[in-house]
Amino acid sequence: MGTTMKRRSFSLGALAAGLAPALIARTSPARADKWPDGPIKFIVGYAPGGTSDVTARVLGEAVAARLNELVVIENRPGALGRIAIDMVARAKPDGQTFLVGPAESFYQMALEQKTPVKAGQPLAPVTILTTQALVLAANPARGWKTVADVIAAAKAEPQGLSYATPSSGMGSNTIAAEAIFRRSGAKVMNVPYKGGGQAVQDLLSNVVPLGLLGSAPVVPYIQSGKLTLLAVTSKDRDPLLPDVPGMAELGYADVDISQWFALFAPPQTPKAIVDRMSAVLRDALTDPKVIKLLANAALSPVGGSPEDFTRRFEGEGARWLEAVRTLTQKNPA
Repeated sequence: MGTTMKRRSFSLGALAAGLAPALIARTSPARADKWPDGPIKFIVGYAPGGTSDVTARVLGEAVAARLNELVVIENRPGALGRIAIDMVARAKPDGQTFLVGPAESFYQMALEQKTPVKAGQPLAPVTILTTQALVLAANPARGWKTVADVIAAAKAEPQGLSYATPSSGMGSNTIAAEAIFRRSGAKVMNVPYKGGGQAVQDLLSNVVPLGLLGSAPVVPYIQSGKLTLLAVTSKDRDPLLPDVPGMAELGYADVDISQWFALFAPPQTPKAIVDRMSAVLRDALTDPKVIKLLANAALSPVGGSPEDFTRRFEGEGARWLEAVRTLTQKNPA
């Protein structure tokens, strides 16, 4: 099941809705003797409407335009993104199937398996696509205007406050929430979802009053007043969200957390294909149209070579594992 999207400008609202897999149309037949040889699949390990999904749809259209080939966006949510990771790991390494997702899905696997973060295990790095600040967002019905308001409300609630995150486990969203609330003595409970898009829907309905989420699924509801942004988890204010305070000015100068999303290939994908896809994406990430679409979701383009990706993936992975271990030692379950 899918819908066909022509190569044209499209609204962030349509991206956020994302209720079905998307087909992004080619303008001419692919050449059978050269890559790509038929439709390309971008597999997303989270439900439609979240940051991985928005990133995949924006860059999928850009890749389709440059390669004159269909790009299919396929959502396979569940198990911290591992259903999608396993699907791509088993895919034929012919450059027709890729994963779009956050690096921390792989960090989680390394944490549980007690192994270092290593590029290529289980998927090969292609290009880092986007980065975002995480945001603390609230349903306006609660009347909270600041983080201090939330902390006061949490302390007044015998059972504490529930907050939504886009996945289970100790991800960056949970690390940020724990860093903010634990040290204040406020009691909070994580309610994990299968993606930011699903979490936002329950936040809008006031099923959960608070969310520590990526900016992409939240931003479409800010100007309409359907959600209130209280903070970004970067140390300083995000240039794409200049009216929202950062951690340093709120008294959390040691908190500086963001997320990035990337394209991964099956193992043993030929280097020539990986390099060509990386070059296509790097070109797309400098396109003003693509930059504008990403900015509408408070996403910043990144880019870089597979080698750049490997260095950042392994370096930040080691620091992420250390941060989680330190947090869990200080705050055992």
